[in-house]
Amino acid sequence: MESVIGPAIDKALEAIMKKVESGKKLSMEDLVILMIGMFRETNRRIDTLSDSLNKRIDALENTINARFNAYDERLNALDKKIDEKFAILDKKIDERFTTLDRKIDEKFATLDKKVDEKFNELLRKIDDVDKRAEERDNALNARVDAVNARIDAVYGELIKRISELSDKVDARINELSNKLSASVEELRSEIRAVSSRLMPK
Repeated sequence: MESVIGPAIDKALEAIMKKVESGKKLSMEDLVILMIGMFRETNRRIDTLSDSLNKRIDALENTINARFNAYDERLNALDKKIDEKFAILDKKIDERFTTLDRKIDEKFATLDKKVDEKFNELLRKIDDVDKRAEERDNALNARVDAVNARIDAVYGELIKRISELSDKVDARINELSNKLSASVEELRSEIRAVSSRLMPK
């Protein structure tokens, strides 16, 4: 419809401008056509502002998505690092217990020959081994607790940053919406002012 009516309105506007330049009085039909032309221009300006706002919102959304992707990558890297650390710990624990089992077997083989001589010494060594195993178990539990605490801290900070970013986005959208409303109201005021000046007295 615009492609059909638009050229006709443009020609009519050109004719009206010539009347104004020549000092001729505008008819009611001329004023109606002039108002239609002004409304078309206003709509074009609103469409331009809307397109600009949409582009800025899209750019902001892309930025947010990029940050979320970066957070995901950091979390994945942290998970991988934790898994690697636990794998190393598991390997070391298995090696230590394998060594411990071997030593115990060796001690029991010696006990078969020297039960009376080595009985007290064997008890002392078993106590020492139990103590070291308990200490290592406590140390491992402490490290696991520390890792869990770090994970909780990172997760809490991430939730906090996401909440702050969401608040900023909402505030920016509200600001842009208010500016658009103010621009539309300003255009309407200009149209009313022009119309009042062009209306025959």
